[in-house]
Formats: sequence, C-alpha cells, structure tokens
Amino acid sequence: MPLLLRERRAQYQGADEPEEAREGAENAGAGALLIEFPAAAEPHLREDELVRLWEGQRFPREALRTRQGEALQVVHRGRRNLGAGPDFLDAIIADGRGRLIKGDVELHVRASAFVAHGHHLDPRYDNVVLHVVFHDDAGEPTLLRCGRRAAVVALAPWVARRAEQLRLWLAQPSSWTEPCRSAIACSGWPEVGEMLSRLGQMRFRHKQARFAGALRRQGANQALYEGILRTLGYSRNQETFARLAHLLPYERLRQALDHEGLIAAEALLLGSGGLLPGQLGQTAAPPYVLALERRWARVPSRQVPPEVWQLSGLRPENHPARRLAGLARLLGRWPSLVAGLRSLEEADSASLSRLLAAWQVPADGFWQSHHDLDGRGRPPFGSLIGRGRALEVLVNAVLPFAAAFGETRGLDALSRRALGLFLRLPSAGSYGGTRFLESVLRPSGGDNLQGACRQQGRLYLYNHYCAAGECTICPLSGRDPV
Repeated sequence: MPLLLRERRAQYQGADEPEEAREGAENAGAGALLIEFPAAAEPHLREDELVRLWEGQRFPREALRTRQGEALQVVHRGRRNLGAGPDFLDAIIADGRGRLIKGDVELHVRASAFVAHGHHLDPRYDNVVLHVVFHDDAGEPTLLRCGRRAAVVALAPWVARRAEQLRLWLAQPSSWTEPCRSAIACSGWPEVGEMLSRLGQMRFRHKQARFAGALRRQGANQALYEGILRTLGYSRNQETFARLAHLLPYERLRQALDHEGLIAAEALLLGSGGLLPGQLGQTAAPPYVLALERRWARVPSRQVPPEVWQLSGLRPENHPARRLAGLARLLGRWPSLVAGLRSLEEADSASLSRLLAAWQVPADGFWQSHHDLDGRGRPPFGSLIGRGRALEVLVNAVLPFAAAFGETRGLDALSRRALGLFLRLPSAGSYGGTRFLESVLRPSGGDNLQGACRQQGRLYLYNHYCAAGECTICPLSGRDPV
C-alpha cells in the first residue's frame, strides 16, 4: 500500500485494523470496480445492520474486493445523511493502486431496491460510487440517472462464511468517530456555540465581500436582483436562476413592471425562464396562463432551455414558477430593489416580524390553487415566498448585500444594522447537509441552536470540512478554523 494512502487512512480510521482484516490486502490485482463474492446459502442481514457495519466500519478490509481480486479500501466512509438522498455522503474509496474515488454510498437489503425506490430517476443519487447491498439480485453494477454505473458490494456470501466473526465485529466499538461527536463533552457548549457564531459571521463576511465585488461590476439593483434569484433557486437550481438574471436584467424587468404592470413582469420572468406551457409543448392552459403567454409572445427574447431545470424531487411549493411569480410581486413593493433596504430600518427593535413580512409574498388569484402553470387545479398552497424562504433571502442576499452597500457608500450605520439583524434572525430550518452536525452538536439546557448565525456556522463546517472529509483538521477537533 502506498505510504501516503496508509497515512491518509490512519487519519480517518484512528485505530489499527485486526491482523485478519489485513491478510491478502497487499497483493490485490487489477480489476473493474464491481465487487462480488462467492455464492452462499440463505444468510440474513437487515438494512439497519448494514448501516451499522458501514458506519462503524465493522468489517475486515478483505470484504472489499473486486471480481478480479483488487482490494479496495475505505479511506473515509462518508457522513450519515439524515435527509433525502444517499445514506452516506462524500465517502472516499481507494482502489488497489491508491487512487482515491470520492462520492456517496447507498445501502439496501437487495440491489433491486435502488430501482424499486426510484433512485435511478433521482439526480440526488448521481454521485453514488458504491452500492452496498446484502443480496445482489440485480447481478450488474447499479445504473444511475446520469448514465454512470456504481459498483455493487454484495455482503451475503461474506456473512454466510463469517457469521460468527460478524457477531464479534458488530459487538466491537466503532473504529473511528468524528471529532464533532465529542466536541461539547471536551470543550463545553459555550465554547462550541461561540465557535459556530464566529464561523457564521465569517460566512456572512464572505458573502458581503462577494456582493461588494458584484456592486462594482453590475450596479446595486442588478447585484441584489441576482443574489435574490440565486437564493430562490435553492442549491439545485441556483445556477439556472443566476442564468435567468443575466438573460433578463433587472432594469428590463423593472421597466415592464412600471409601464405595464404585474402581468407583464410575471410573463417576462416565466417566459425568459422557459417555463410557460407553450415553451414546454403543452397546449391546454387556463385563462390566466394564456394571458401570460400572449404577453410573452409580444416581446419574446432569449430564454433558459427548459431541460436545464432540475425539478425531480422538488416539493410543489418550491416549483420555480411559483418563486418567479413571487419575485414579480416582491419587486412591485418598492420603486427599486435597493429601496427595499428600507425594510431594515423599519424593523421593530423588539420583533423581527415586520422585516420578515416585508420579504414574504402570499399567494393570490391563480397561485392560490396551482403550484405551476400546467393548468391542473390543486388544493390551496402556501405563500409564493413564505417565512422560511424569506429568511433565506435575508440571510443569503439582502443582509450581506446591505452590509456591502453600506460599506462601499460610506453608510456605516446600514452595515452595522445588517450584521446586527443577521445575529438576531432565527434559522430558516434544517439543511440536509448539516443535519448530522445538528444531531451531534445539540446543547443541553435550552441554549439557542437554531439561530441563523449558528446555522451558517454549521454550513461553514459542512462546506469546508465535512464535505471534504477533512475531519482531522476541523475546528471541532481542536484546531483553529482556516
């Protein structure tokens, strides 16, 4: 085994492997990343036991071999995903030549469950590199939506041969645990909470610096407009929303809103986004949608290709069409988008409800019974931009933009107010990527875990350390943040 890989694995595992786990691993041959084992009869293992085996790495390294005999190593088994998507995220697997393969790991009792559960159509599973199953009833690598195939590890034959050894391995303590699991016990919640707040403010300053650069390049209204669109796009459609911001600049949208009203602005947003039924090859549409299409047909322009939107797995309330309809109504509240910063000055000193209300948009008319433009009525939905999304807009766009705007225009009071409001805001909810950190960094005694600043601190840890598998240099391991 290459020395660098040996050191890298030791960093993650934190413990020596039993001698039997190392037998034969050094003499692995070359082969494709498809792992199989000799046939065996009727062993049994539940999915929760598969999860325990993988999470604690409670199996010998010899269990991971390709058909040609190439030994694989788990350098980092990934983070347990407590949200939707693969079971473990950002794992690092090394092949027999020491090359590192980074991606996600999915576990099932049967390999066929990947298709049965619809994962083969879900883009969240496109980064799976290893499918760990008990029974390989598919007999081939797992086909992902993106067209790539992931290796399949079938453990049933190994369990049949090693039933007694498996019981011993399951009884062993985990060979490695993340340092964040013991951070509160080692350092105390006040120190951990303060570190999260410090990292959250660091993340805020990074956003502020990016907006300062955008102000110089684009001007104030366009910079804030693009920032809000990115936030409305969530992580999956952020780049598509940003593309729309360039295809349909703020000033053109503002002119349509000022001269022709809401329906013209909404038609421009939806048409430029390629989301109108006629652009999607659909013919039936209710009168409201037909009016939007007629307005778009008068002055068509460049549009986002419909196929670039990622709509699979989105909740109906999060459909891009609803978010764009909400943005059109939001823009109508002020003579310019930057004028919306007045809402920061008007925020009540004791309550943030007025500020949140300024950036929320209730559903009206057609949108009270439709989540998109397909013409099929639905039960009433919530707001076009609700409380949670308004919080995201404030945290990720409005407040860091206001801090940058105040800094570049000599409005120091505005910059201080923006940071002060950020420190007071509650979090918008739980992110899939940070749920693991939320579960292990849970203070006792009712301390505030859910503030927006500390939530941003957890996102900082996730992006810089968790997603990179860099647990050993994480600030929670006793090192200063970098």
